[in-house]
Amino acid sequence: MINLKGNKTNLSAIVFDLGNVLVDWDPERFMFDLGIKPEFIPRLAEITDRRPEWSEYDKGTYSRDEIAEMAIRDEPSLRREIKHYLKHRAECFSALTPNVELMYRAKEMGLKTYLLSNCSQADYDYFYDHFIFLHDMDGTVISGACRLGKPDPAIFELLLKTYPEIDPAHTLFVDDVAANCEAGAKAGLLTLNLPPQGVIDEYLEITEEN
Repeated sequence: MINLKGNKTNLSAIVFDLGNVLVDWDPERFMFDLGIKPEFIPRLAEITDRRPEWSEYDKGTYSRDEIAEMAIRDEPSLRREIKHYLKHRAECFSALTPNVELMYRAKEMGLKTYLLSNCSQADYDYFYDHFIFLHDMDGTVISGACRLGKPDPAIFELLLKTYPEIDPAHTLFVDDVAANCEAGAKAGLLTLNLPPQGVIDEYLEITEEN
């Protein structure tokens, strides 16, 4: 059995966010790893991953090239760095092994596992090719495919409509963004607002049944 510490509700499913939950997300470190000069990194992060329009990129409203054009207009002097970073950004992600292992442990104990992520279709396609654990989800809803994004209640409604076997009262939603967890709770899910790259099983009680 698996339940949240302090909550005796046995879980039948876990819905995972992707960034900072199953894979790392650290734009500044990614830029450094790609050889971008440290003095350029704060501004480059501000006009790419941390720009307001990035959420629309995740929903497919803008393409990667359109985001690049916006960033270049903001900071023409960083044209080369912008193009290099956005071209190779997805290659910098790596799996958060303890949480992936927890996902598989939950599956072995009979729980269903799902992905609910704000992620562009292009990025997700790359991740799907490089992270085998994504193949083993029982269901997936990503913003780039449905043109909705967390914390919009509509994306939670879509998740529950698409996978009617999910019992919200016995399902844990794990996300690193408080607003997304608040929206998940309003949809009836149990929630865990995980610190970025935190270890999920530290917040769970896991009892192996004989």
